[in-house]
Amino acid sequence: MNSLTRRDPLLAELDAMTDGFERMFGLRAAPGGTRGFLPPVDIWEDEHSVVIELDVPGCHAENLSAEAVEGQLVVTGERNASQGAERRYRTERWQGRFVRSFTLPQNVDGETIEADYSDGVLTIRLPKPEEAKPKRINISHTSKAIEAAGG
Repeated sequence: MNSLTRRDPLLAELDAMTDGFERMFGLRAAPGGTRGFLPPVDIWEDEHSVVIELDVPGCHAENLSAEAVEGQLVVTGERNASQGAERRYRTERWQGRFVRSFTLPQNVDGETIEADYSDGVLTIRLPKPEEAKPKRINISHTSKAIEAAGG
Protein backbone atom coordinates (compact mmCIF):
# COMPACT_ATOMS: atom_id res chain seq x y z
CA MET A 1 0.00 0.00 0.00
CA ASN A 2 1.05 3.52 -0.69
CA SER A 3 0.23 4.69 2.86
CA LEU A 4 3.04 2.53 4.26
CA THR A 5 5.69 4.38 2.29
CA ARG A 6 4.56 7.87 3.35
CA ARG A 7 6.01 9.35 6.46
CA ASP A 8 3.51 10.55 9.02
CA PRO A 9 4.07 14.31 9.68
CA LEU A 10 3.33 13.83 13.39
CA LEU A 11 6.05 11.17 13.66
CA ALA A 12 8.47 13.44 11.81
CA GLU A 13 7.74 16.21 14.31
CA LEU A 14 8.22 13.84 17.26
CA ASP A 15 11.56 12.72 15.79
CA ALA A 16 12.65 16.35 15.47
CA MET A 17 11.65 17.00 19.10
CA THR A 18 13.58 13.92 20.21
CA ASP A 19 16.66 15.13 18.33
CA GLY A 20 16.35 18.51 20.07
CA PHE A 21 16.14 16.90 23.51
CA GLU A 22 19.12 14.67 22.73
CA ARG A 23 21.18 17.71 21.75
CA MET A 24 20.07 19.55 24.90
CA PHE A 25 21.13 16.66 27.16
CA GLY A 26 24.38 15.93 25.36
CA LEU A 27 23.40 12.98 23.20
CA ARG A 28 23.89 13.06 19.44
CA ALA A 29 22.51 10.73 16.85
CA ALA A 30 25.39 9.20 14.93
CA PRO A 31 25.22 7.59 11.47
CA GLY A 32 23.75 4.11 11.62
CA GLY A 33 21.48 4.88 14.56
CA THR A 34 24.12 4.56 17.29
CA ARG A 35 24.40 7.26 19.93
CA GLY A 36 27.49 9.25 20.78
CA PHE A 37 28.13 11.41 23.80
CA LEU A 38 28.80 15.12 23.94
CA PRO A 39 29.45 16.15 27.55
CA PRO A 40 27.61 19.25 28.74
CA VAL A 41 29.82 22.25 29.38
CA ASP A 42 29.73 25.52 31.30
CA ILE A 43 32.08 28.35 30.28
CA TRP A 44 32.53 31.36 32.51
CA GLU A 45 35.17 33.84 33.54
CA ASP A 46 36.49 35.55 36.61
CA GLU A 47 39.01 38.37 36.93
CA HIS A 48 42.02 36.18 36.11
CA SER A 49 40.85 33.36 33.82
CA VAL A 50 38.29 31.80 31.51
CA VAL A 51 36.99 28.55 33.01
CA ILE A 52 35.59 25.57 31.09
CA GLU A 53 33.82 22.85 33.10
CA LEU A 54 32.77 19.57 31.44
CA ASP A 55 30.58 16.94 33.09
CA VAL A 56 32.28 13.60 32.40
CA PRO A 57 31.20 11.31 35.26
CA GLY A 58 32.63 7.82 35.29
CA CYS A 59 35.70 8.69 33.23
CA HIS A 60 39.07 7.81 34.65
CA ALA A 61 41.54 10.69 34.67
CA GLU A 62 43.97 8.70 32.51
CA ASN A 63 41.26 8.52 29.80
CA LEU A 64 40.89 12.33 29.59
CA SER A 65 43.05 14.65 27.50
CA ALA A 66 43.15 18.40 26.82
CA GLU A 67 45.44 19.92 24.18
CA ALA A 68 45.97 23.43 22.85
CA VAL A 69 46.34 23.04 19.07
CA GLU A 70 46.38 25.90 16.53
CA GLY A 71 44.12 28.25 18.49
CA GLN A 72 41.79 25.46 19.64
CA LEU A 73 41.42 23.65 22.93
CA VAL A 74 40.61 20.02 22.10
CA VAL A 75 39.22 17.87 24.92
CA THR A 76 38.87 14.12 24.43
CA GLY A 77 37.85 11.31 26.72
CA GLU A 78 36.53 7.82 26.95
CA ARG A 79 34.32 5.89 29.32
CA ASN A 80 34.34 2.12 29.12
CA ALA A 81 31.45 -0.23 29.82
CA SER A 82 31.34 -2.00 33.18
CA GLN A 83 33.63 -5.01 33.15
CA GLY A 84 32.66 -8.48 34.26
CA ALA A 85 28.98 -8.41 33.28
CA GLU A 86 27.89 -11.86 32.16
CA ARG A 87 24.51 -10.64 30.96
CA ARG A 88 23.23 -7.11 30.49
CA TYR A 89 19.58 -6.29 31.07
CA ARG A 90 19.73 -2.59 30.32
CA THR A 91 22.43 -0.17 29.20
CA GLU A 92 21.43 3.49 29.37
CA ARG A 93 24.60 5.20 30.57
CA TRP A 94 26.84 6.57 27.83
CA GLN A 95 30.04 4.80 26.95
CA GLY A 96 32.68 5.29 24.32
CA ARG A 97 34.74 8.29 23.16
CA PHE A 98 33.93 11.97 22.93
CA VAL A 99 35.67 15.01 21.47
CA ARG A 100 34.87 18.67 22.23
CA SER A 101 36.76 21.64 20.89
CA PHE A 102 36.72 25.30 21.87
CA THR A 103 38.32 28.37 20.31
CA LEU A 104 41.02 29.73 22.58
CA PRO A 105 40.98 33.43 23.41
CA GLN A 106 43.72 35.38 21.62
CA ASN A 107 47.13 35.50 23.29
CA VAL A 108 46.46 32.58 25.66
CA ASP A 109 49.69 30.72 26.31
CA GLY A 110 49.07 26.95 26.08
CA GLU A 111 51.80 26.36 28.67
CA THR A 112 49.80 28.21 31.35
CA ILE A 113 46.53 26.28 30.93
CA GLU A 114 45.60 24.23 34.01
CA ALA A 115 43.25 21.24 34.22
CA ASP A 116 41.76 19.40 37.20
CA TYR A 117 39.38 16.43 37.35
CA SER A 118 37.29 16.06 40.50
CA ASP A 119 33.88 14.53 41.27
CA GLY A 120 33.17 13.83 37.60
CA VAL A 121 33.87 17.40 36.47
CA LEU A 122 36.85 18.32 34.30
CA THR A 123 37.78 21.96 35.00
CA ILE A 124 40.12 23.75 32.62
CA ARG A 125 41.44 27.22 33.49
CA LEU A 126 42.72 29.47 30.72
CA PRO A 127 44.62 32.38 32.32
CA LYS A 128 43.78 35.72 30.74
CA PRO A 129 46.74 37.57 29.25
CA GLU A 130 47.62 40.78 31.10
CA GLU A 131 46.46 42.95 28.20
CA ALA A 132 43.00 41.31 28.30
CA LYS A 133 42.42 41.95 32.00
CA PRO A 134 40.25 44.95 32.83
CA LYS A 135 42.15 47.96 34.06
CA ARG A 136 40.67 50.35 36.58
CA ILE A 137 40.92 53.98 35.56
CA ASN A 138 41.09 56.50 38.37
CA ILE A 139 38.79 59.47 37.93
CA SER A 140 40.07 62.66 39.48
CA HIS A 141 37.64 65.03 41.08
CA THR A 142 38.05 68.71 41.83
CA SER A 143 35.47 70.87 43.49
CA LYS A 144 35.09 74.59 43.14
CA ALA A 145 34.36 76.78 46.12
CA ILE A 146 31.32 79.00 45.60
CA GLU A 147 31.51 82.46 47.14
CA ALA A 148 28.37 83.94 48.58
CA ALA A 149 27.42 87.27 47.00
CA GLY A 150 27.15 90.29 49.27
CA GLY A 151 28.63 88.47 52.18
